[in-house]
Amino acid sequence: MHSMRNSGRIKFFTFTAILLVFVLQGIWLYRAYKETEAKLELELNDDFALAVEQEFMSRFKSFEKGAVTQIPGASHPEGEVLFDSGKDTLSNENPGEDFAIIIQEYLYFNKKHISLDTIGAIFSNLLDANSIHGKFVINRFNTKTGELLESTGPNYDGVMNGALYSDIIPIRIDKSEGVQAVLIAPHRAVFLQMAVVLVLSILLILFVAYALFYQMSSFIKEKQLRQLHTDFSHALTHDMATPLQTLTQVNNLLANEKLYNDPVKRAGYLNIAQMQLLNLQALTDRILTVAKAEKSTLEVNLSSINLRELVEPLTDKFSIQARKPVEFILSFSPETILLQADATLLSNAISNLIDNAIKYSGTTVKIILRCEQKESGVYIYVTDNGYGISEKDQKKVFTMFERGKAVARKEAKGFGLGLSYVKTVVEAHGGAITLNSKEGEGTEIVVMLP
Repeated sequence: MHSMRNSGRIKFFTFTAILLVFVLQGIWLYRAYKETEAKLELELNDDFALAVEQEFMSRFKSFEKGAVTQIPGASHPEGEVLFDSGKDTLSNENPGEDFAIIIQEYLYFNKKHISLDTIGAIFSNLLDANSIHGKFVINRFNTKTGELLESTGPNYDGVMNGALYSDIIPIRIDKSEGVQAVLIAPHRAVFLQMAVVLVLSILLILFVAYALFYQMSSFIKEKQLRQLHTDFSHALTHDMATPLQTLTQVNNLLANEKLYNDPVKRAGYLNIAQMQLLNLQALTDRILTVAKAEKSTLEVNLSSINLRELVEPLTDKFSIQARKPVEFILSFSPETILLQADATLLSNAISNLIDNAIKYSGTTVKIILRCEQKESGVYIYVTDNGYGISEKDQKKVFTMFERGKAVARKEAKGFGLGLSYVKTVVEAHGGAITLNSKEGEGTEIVVMLP
């Protein structure tokens, strides 16, 4: 109960920490986005004002010298002309008027109208120089009525959601007309300027999430390992008690002189003792499997082995100790197969395969054990008519402590170490192991040894 509470607390704090990281990082990114957007708006206004200024100055410089025009509302009461393009200087006797607007008015009345395309070209170069990329339009409109008079993008008439608008720059003395730049989809430009920040932020989130999930996974694995050791100890104690008690009783009975003189009964009790000894040997193999599985590497002592002499005793042993009918079909091609291997490790590995085939099968078991010698090596095929393994579970059955749907079968006791151990043994010999299975139709394990 205490362990379950600790597990719940660790999960809660892990997910809470991840959530806080996402929230805080989200707040920080939002503020960074707004700051970048505000900076972008300032640059947009500065660049657009400079583009408008350069455009009307280029018009003014190219204006034909000697032309004289009197501008309504910008002349002396006595009719004195304020602008004379033939002079080097300009006089402005209306101090309240903006100098740039007066020039714009001057050019307007001399039919040197503002060019939105020229402003757009200058504006585009200025944006590129500031690493601001994105589509934009330049609009000229009536500031009093809002009527659009001219635009570089007629399809963008009206208010656009999410667009970034520059300040309106008046181009008439009475400020009845103005020009404005509209940056379409400014979030793209903002994100481009925040590219480094976004990448670093995402990497930070991924790193923190990975660290927390790794810690959580390590805790779950450690808890699973502790539970496995506890279950193994309890199961081992329970499973060893029965054969030991039976052997003790048989030993006491065999000491009886009457039973000693009855060969039929004596043979029956000896057979019972033999079966219990095989059960103890199976338990010993399970202990060895656990001990070997906890080692990252195995010590392999190679010797010449006759595969038939190794396999046939195993089938005899499992035929006796199995608690349900088991039919073995053996085949060897050629009849004598010799290979260099560790006899103990290979025997334990094949025993695990046979044990799995029996455990994860129905009331009757049929196991085909086929051994073949080929140019590439020795192949051992173990095929059963058992429950089969789903495609999802096939990806993890060779991992320690993974049993897939087998955990739901109470009759199939185990700890998820068998196939992991077999894989370790095979790879220690320089071989490979593959699995072919279909749920409900049985499983075939193929072991290749060089």
